[in-house]
Amino acid sequence: MVFDQGFAVVLGVAVGALAGIVGGALAGWRQSRIETEKWLRTREEQARAETRGAVATLASTLASTAHSMMWATFKALTSGKASLETLASFEVEFHAEVAGLVGAQMRLAELDFGLYQKVTPYVGQVIALGGGTYAALRASMEKALDAEEQLRARNQEALDLIREVPTKVAGLLAPAGSPT
Repeated sequence: MVFDQGFAVVLGVAVGALAGIVGGALAGWRQSRIETEKWLRTREEQARAETRGAVATLASTLASTAHSMMWATFKALTSGKASLETLASFEVEFHAEVAGLVGAQMRLAELDFGLYQKVTPYVGQVIALGGGTYAALRASMEKALDAEEQLRARNQEALDLIREVPTKVAGLLAPAGSPT
């Protein structure tokens, strides 16, 4: 079988066109895959940044809550008893702090449910300490016999909490398998 020159040209053009189409499709598919991977990496980095921000907000609110408890008990200890003003001020601050804690906790649940589960007992502990602080301030106001002891204990617990927050938060952000 003899090919004429025209047929050879057409066949060459067809093979070249097919190679160009296939090459273009492969290049496009590869570029699309690269762009998708880049988008996924960017999204993961954004999610990690948002999660770190939520943990930082929670840590700040925990520290602020503990500071409110520490300051209220310190004022009562140095003045000899809690005043109605101190008790009322603490109550208002604490209610606002609890709202901030729960809000930060829910934001964390939205971003990373595993971290949410890890902080929930800690948030509960802080809220319970706030209730204990309120009770100690009230006992001081009513001049209960063990009021000073209660105030000192709540003050120390709040101070310990402020000191623990950075370590506990750093432990939450550490990659799995890292020493904390």
